[in-house]
Amino acid sequence: MERHHQSVRHDGTHHPPAVVPTIWVLEGLGLYKTLAGLIAVHVAFGLSFCILLFRAFVETIPRELDEAAVIDGAGPLRLFFRVIFPLLKSTIVTVIVVQAVTVFNDFTYALYFLPGAGNETVQLTLYNYQSQGLNQWNLLFMDVLLITIPPLIMYAFFNRQIQEGMTAGAVKG
Repeated sequence: MERHHQSVRHDGTHHPPAVVPTIWVLEGLGLYKTLAGLIAVHVAFGLSFCILLFRAFVETIPRELDEAAVIDGAGPLRLFFRVIFPLLKSTIVTVIVVQAVTVFNDFTYALYFLPGAGNETVQLTLYNYQSQGLNQWNLLFMDVLLITIPPLIMYAFFNRQIQEGMTAGAVKG
């Protein structure tokens, strides 16, 4: 029954059903096996999370703030860039950090949408080690370090802003 929902590749592993149509779209646009294509896939799949986060935060901004700026003579652009945008700082940092780490840690999108020699992302290098009858453990662990350290540094450095950004839209007063 399960096989109706997932395609089975020639090596017997499963992949999500959205992969094949996405590859068709990328091929039709001439973006399959290109970095631009992989970026487009990440943007498409990451956009909903970002929009929800921004929407939740913007809903917590009091209407009186907008009205006061309009009474002071601010137009729509000035209202956004002078009043709303500065308040979005923690949410913007959260979105950037969370999406950067998600993209950096991505394995499956890179595997499916950017195949081929010379296109390996850092995550795919670990997968390649697995298939080479590994005896160079020092290289594998160096690879693991390279993969682990950047997200750790980003989370450590932006921890406070991430917490603010994630909880900003959670409390309705």
